[in-house]
Amino acid sequence: MSEIPDVRPYLHAIHQEYARWWEVYTVTDAEGRERRKVPEKQALETPASPFDFGLRVQTVTRDERETPNPENSEESKEKIERLPVLEGLRKYAFDEKTRQLLLVGRPGSGKSTALVRLLLEEATLTPNPSPNFGRGEVKAIPVLVELRYWQTSITALMLDFFRRHRLNLSEAELENLLNAKRVLVLMDGVNELPTEEARSQLEAFRRQYPRVPAIFTTRDLSLGGDVGIEKKLEMQPLTEAQMQAFVRAYLPECGEAMWRQLQGRVREFGKTPLLLWMLCEVVQLFPNAQLPSNLGGIFQAFTRSYEVSSVRKHAVAALKGDVRPLSDRRLWCKALKHLAEVMMRGEKPVDFRVVIERSEAERELEKLFQKEPSPPKTARDCLDDLLKYHLLQIKTGNEIEFRHQLIQEYYAAEALRERLPGLSDGELKREYLNYLKWT
Repeated sequence: MSEIPDVRPYLHAIHQEYARWWEVYTVTDAEGRERRKVPEKQALETPASPFDFGLRVQTVTRDERETPNPENSEESKEKIERLPVLEGLRKYAFDEKTRQLLLVGRPGSGKSTALVRLLLEEATLTPNPSPNFGRGEVKAIPVLVELRYWQTSITALMLDFFRRHRLNLSEAELENLLNAKRVLVLMDGVNELPTEEARSQLEAFRRQYPRVPAIFTTRDLSLGGDVGIEKKLEMQPLTEAQMQAFVRAYLPECGEAMWRQLQGRVREFGKTPLLLWMLCEVVQLFPNAQLPSNLGGIFQAFTRSYEVSSVRKHAVAALKGDVRPLSDRRLWCKALKHLAEVMMRGEKPVDFRVVIERSEAERELEKLFQKEPSPPKTARDCLDDLLKYHLLQIKTGNEIEFRHQLIQEYYAAEALRERLPGLSDGELKREYLNYLKWT
């Protein structure tokens, strides 16, 4: 059996970074370029959060994946198992009969957050000299692999995550740990793999390490398939009780009024955690506003509220004598739509990107702002402001991304909507509708 290296600094680094797990995939305060780390003294405690929805999963049976037979509906129901999400992930990832597990769910349903919480809890379960930290035996070293950042290989993503969290492993050491089944691999975003080569590498990884405990997440199975994984769990929508509890906790002063507005189709949208949070953000800023009635309206209201919020921060900063924004905020929405559209173009027509090099982003904005005074400076200043005050963030080094893929997709859709009057039916079908990334 491969000897496990000293992973205590690594596990402590994970706990310090992810203790506030709900900030990882929600679009929280945009000011600042790095996710806030928990102070050292608080690193051993995980604070409470209204985002602890109590999410649940259910097993996806073979009967559900195929065309259901009404005569066997009762038999199918007996096969369905419903569990709290983390309990379900642990049960099947560490089960010798399954090992590899696919977590399926709608965008914003909590798949990525579930992996982060499992990462955090598995790190906390591991022995540590502090009696307040370690509580159990090392089963496997957890590692989060965000597939949307793929560039060269799956193992490179894993090694990079280890390195960023104070564990330097060689490829040979990682291979030994994988062969010994001493790694819990949490692969997020199968549907976000940017190229066919990346997808082929993922399938090769699964074939090479079939007994390594691994959890993969993806959107609905129609968007990317199941990559051959037999065992599947599906994220369940929020119940009305869960929705109401969150609204009341997040909006103690106006939660009841908002809950009364959550009717019909809007309440259906509210069953998705991210969309419910976005609605709460809108109400928090505009307590008397009427809630939007469709999904596009939710994103429009949210992005507008985000911009209004950032404008208020600018005003406060000016009163305090802090640095003012560098660019005209009226350029921001235009810039976001353009960058989102650019990122929908990859090396091949079917490819897309979720990160973009800062230098490329500046060049694209410079072309966009040719009619502005000093286009290069306008592009740099606008990008700086979007990173500081808006819906972009620095991933690592010189790479930039939107704060959530749904936000990127919304701005790309807005860019396409503006192009529609100039597109023929043939062009629309040939250049957009024929590609899964646009539909």
